[in-house]
Amino acid sequence: MNVSRLAILGVALVAGAAAFFLMMGNRPSAPVQIVEPVKEETVRVLIATRELHRGDRLTIEDTNWVAWPKAALQPTFITDANPQAREDLANAVARSLIVSGEPIVNAKIVRAGSSGMMAAILAPGMRAVTVRVSAETSSGGFILPGDHVDILQMSGSRATVLFEDVRVLAVNTLYTENPESAHIDGSNVTLEMSPPNAEAFTAARSKGTLNLVLRSIFKPEGDVLVDDRRSSDVNVIRYGAS
Repeated sequence: MNVSRLAILGVALVAGAAAFFLMMGNRPSAPVQIVEPVKEETVRVLIATRELHRGDRLTIEDTNWVAWPKAALQPTFITDANPQAREDLANAVARSLIVSGEPIVNAKIVRAGSSGMMAAILAPGMRAVTVRVSAETSSGGFILPGDHVDILQMSGSRATVLFEDVRVLAVNTLYTENPESAHIDGSNVTLEMSPPNAEAFTAARSKGTLNLVLRSIFKPEGDVLVDDRRSSDVNVIRYGAS
């Protein structure tokens, strides 16, 4: 094969290759398939809009409807199957902690007017006892629900410490731990006690005036000392702490 034939063959091969690539470039592109995302089905669920502590009273502003995936819906959730559910919860009381954004369930609330209101606030196994007080016998009226107190009994000129660190459940009919007012002129204070302490407390009410002494929310740290001076008229007898 002479040089001219080789040259012609080379040109033909180059031309064929060029034609092939041109043909491939001009082929219509495959159609692009657009896959639409599947829209997830949702249900409106009632949630808390703020953190609610045990004993807090709910308002309409404390709840709101949000879209919730139907696949994650629990039977205990409150849904808009009842459109008035949000209004029905006004003045209900939280039975336990409800965090902000958490769906509200009936097991964590006590509805207004329910006979179990106080029973829902009590810790398991504890009892509620009530004592009538005045400003002089209740730290000037600055004792609020959620505070802790010591209970002293006055008999003549002698004071006896009956109980220490007792939780206040309510003042009159106020249960919330975060009232707007820092002072309550209450005449009835309800306390949380163990069954034996409730029995001793009930017996002590008939033996003298009871005074509620407000405790600090802070505990002494390190070498901080609390002045423990007592007069000779103070007799300390601790029946136990609730």
